[in-house]
Amino acid sequence: MSPRGERTRVWLRDKLWSSSDEHRSSNNLRQTLFEIRRDLGPLADRAMEFGVQSISLKPGRVWVDHDAILADPTQFLRLGLSYGTDLLEGFDIGDPEFEDWLSMERSNWADRADELCTQPALPAVAAPVDSQTPTRPVRRQTSLALMRSVLHGSDQLGVHLADRVMEGIASSLKELQPVSILDLREQNGPVEDLAATATTEFYCRLRLLRIGDSVTLTLLLHRVSQMAMEWSQSIQCKIEELIAFDGQVLQGFISQSVDRLARTLLESLPAEDTQAEMRRSGYAALNLIFRLDETALDHALDLLRPSESPQSGLHTALRAYVASVRVGDNIGHLTDAARRALRQDSVDQMANNPFNSVALACFGHVLGYVLQEHEAAGHLLERAVRLNPAQAFAWDHYALHKMYIGDYAAARIAAERAVSLGAYSPFSYSYETTLAMTATLSGDYDRAIMAGRSALQKQPRYNPALRYLMVAHSARGEKDKAEAIRDRLLLVDPDFRDPEVQKLRFGSRVIQTASPVLLHVRKLLNE
Repeated sequence: MSPRGERTRVWLRDKLWSSSDEHRSSNNLRQTLFEIRRDLGPLADRAMEFGVQSISLKPGRVWVDHDAILADPTQFLRLGLSYGTDLLEGFDIGDPEFEDWLSMERSNWADRADELCTQPALPAVAAPVDSQTPTRPVRRQTSLALMRSVLHGSDQLGVHLADRVMEGIASSLKELQPVSILDLREQNGPVEDLAATATTEFYCRLRLLRIGDSVTLTLLLHRVSQMAMEWSQSIQCKIEELIAFDGQVLQGFISQSVDRLARTLLESLPAEDTQAEMRRSGYAALNLIFRLDETALDHALDLLRPSESPQSGLHTALRAYVASVRVGDNIGHLTDAARRALRQDSVDQMANNPFNSVALACFGHVLGYVLQEHEAAGHLLERAVRLNPAQAFAWDHYALHKMYIGDYAAARIAAERAVSLGAYSPFSYSYETTLAMTATLSGDYDRAIMAGRSALQKQPRYNPALRYLMVAHSARGEKDKAEAIRDRLLLVDPDFRDPEVQKLRFGSRVIQTASPVLLHVRKLLNE
C-alpha cells in the first residue's frame, strides 16, 4: 500500500506490535520475516528485499491489484470489483495502531471505488486456447450447488444438523439476492464429475466431525472453473451448544457463511455481468446504503429502480429503508408528502413478500422509526426473527424497535444476538452501534463504549455511534472525551443542536422516556 512498496522496520513494528517495547517488537518482526522467507522459499528473495532499515517488494516482480487500478482505472471493472469490494478483506491483526491505519485506508478506498465504478471496462484479453483441450462452458449466472455433506463419527443427529445448516444457508442467501440453488445432496459423484454436467460455478459442501461431545463444522466452497477450493470456514463447539434451544451457535455459523457466500458470488462475476447482477442483488444495495453518504445512497436507489428489480418485494423494502437512513443520519430530507407515499408503499407491498425476513425488517423499521407506528412495526419485526432466526439484520432492527418502545432489557438481548450473528457482515458496525445504544440506555456504559469504539473503528463516519458514545462518556463523567465527540458530531451534523432534530436522531420515545440521555445531551450542548 505504500507508494514504492516499501516500509521501514520501525513503521512495521509500530503498526503491528505497538504495545510491545522495542526489543520485543524487533524480535517479533525478525521471527515473522523468518517465517515469510521459510514459507516462500526461493520466491522470497526473488519477490522481496529484506534490508537492514526497510522491507520492500521488488518492482516489476510482484503484481498488486491496487497498484494496477491506480495506474489504469479501467482495471477496476476488468478485475470484477464493485462498490462492495472491501480493501484487504479478512485482515484482522488486532493491534489498534494497525486497525486505525486500516480504517483510514478503507475509507479512502471506498471513496475511490465510487469513482472507479463509473469507468468503462475494457474487454479482458483472451488467453490462448490449446486446440486439443476442450473448453469449459462459460457460467455467468449467479448460482450455487449444495453437495452431499461429509459426516465423521456422527449419527442421524449429525445428518439432521448438516441439513439444517445447508438449508439455512440456502434460504438466507436467497433472501439477499436472486440465486439459483442446485441441490445435489442425493448425488454421490465427485466434484469433477458433477461439474461436467451442472451449470453452476460454485459447489458448497459441509463437513461434520464429531469426537465424543466435541463437534467441528466446516463449510467448504469449491470453484468449478479452477477445480480448486475457494475457501473454507469452521467452528468447534460442544454438541450441547449446537443443539441448544436458542440455536445461537448454529445460527451464527449460518449467518457468517451467508455473508461470505453473498460477497463471493457477487465479486466472482465477469466484469461485463457485474452491473447487471448488482441491480438484482439486495446484498449489493445494502452495502451501498450503509456507506452513509448521499452519493452511495443515490447509487443504491439506482440499483433498486423498479424497472430493474426482479425481486420487487425486497427491492421495494430496501427503497423504503433508504428513507429511514436519510432521517437517522442527516442525509437528504424527507418531506411530509414523501412520508405519506412511503407509508402507502409499505402497506401495499408488505403483503406481497411475507416470507423474506430482510424485507419484513426493512418495512418494520420504517413503520416504527420513521412513521412512529410502533405496534404495527412490532408485529412485522417479530415475524422477521421467527421466520429466520439466523438473520442478523432482522435481530438488529428488532432490537431497535424494542429500544424505541422502552423495553431496554429485551433490546439489549436482541442487540447482542445481532452482533454475534453478524460478526463477519460488511456492516457489522451497524449492529455494534445498536448494542452501544441499548447498553447506554440500560446503564452499562462500559459495554456501550466498547461497542461504540469498535463500530467507529470500522466506520469512522457513523453518526449514530458518535451520538451514543458521546452520551456514554458523559454518563461516566469523562467530560473531555464526551466534548471531543460532540465537536466531531456537530461538524457532520450541525442541525443536531435543534431539539426537534434530536428527537429524529434518537427517536422521540427515547428522548421522552430516557431522561438521562436528554440530560447529557443538553449538558453537552449547554442548553
